[in-house]
Amino acid sequence: MSRASSQEPGVDRALAAIDEALADAPELRHLSEAARRVLVTAAALFLHNGAAGTSVRDITRACGLSPGALYNHFASKDDLLFALVQHGHGALERRVAEALDAAADSGPRVRTAAFVRGYVLAHLLRPELAQVVRREYLHLTPERCQLIVLRRRGMRARLASLLREGAAAGDFNLLDGPHAATRAAVMVLDMCSRTSEWYDPTRRGEPPAAVAERYVAGALRLVGAS
Repeated sequence: MSRASSQEPGVDRALAAIDEALADAPELRHLSEAARRVLVTAAALFLHNGAAGTSVRDITRACGLSPGALYNHFASKDDLLFALVQHGHGALERRVAEALDAAADSGPRVRTAAFVRGYVLAHLLRPELAQVVRREYLHLTPERCQLIVLRRRGMRARLASLLREGAAAGDFNLLDGPHAATRAAVMVLDMCSRTSEWYDPTRRGEPPAAVAERYVAGALRLVGAS
């Protein structure tokens, strides 16, 4: 896909990364090349300026389109943001599900580690898009925001269930006891999701897999793994 240029270095650097992140998204395959260009450009602008600080005119200008051209592809800026947020949550859910499937025959400690590993890698491998998804869903319309909140609560509930299972098996010693598994899940997920805020895959340093293992160790310690 030929990418737009925003004339802002930070935004332009994000364009290539987000373009790659969306390249194989099954739920976006129906989009035309022009629509994908609008979506990628919007995501890069949302990353740097926030959804609330990005206008339709900003998006179309960066794409080299007339202001009304966006509506040939998306009904609104909210539709653009919703497509990005839906994709990001779907990709995260798939990665965690695959990790859990691979550990299906293991005990709760190993499955919790698999969950955290998959969750962290989803944020590290596509950090630019992960930041947009994590921060900007709050700017969706109330109805759409609530749909995303329910998806996020589902992910939290899945981890909390693993932690309760692990506490019952004697693998975990949760702060405030097994009844506080949801609270522990919130702490683990918040810690892990913030990796996308600081991880830069363009710089030499720890590869994603090594960072993920460090966070697995930290998460297990946080839940009092024996």
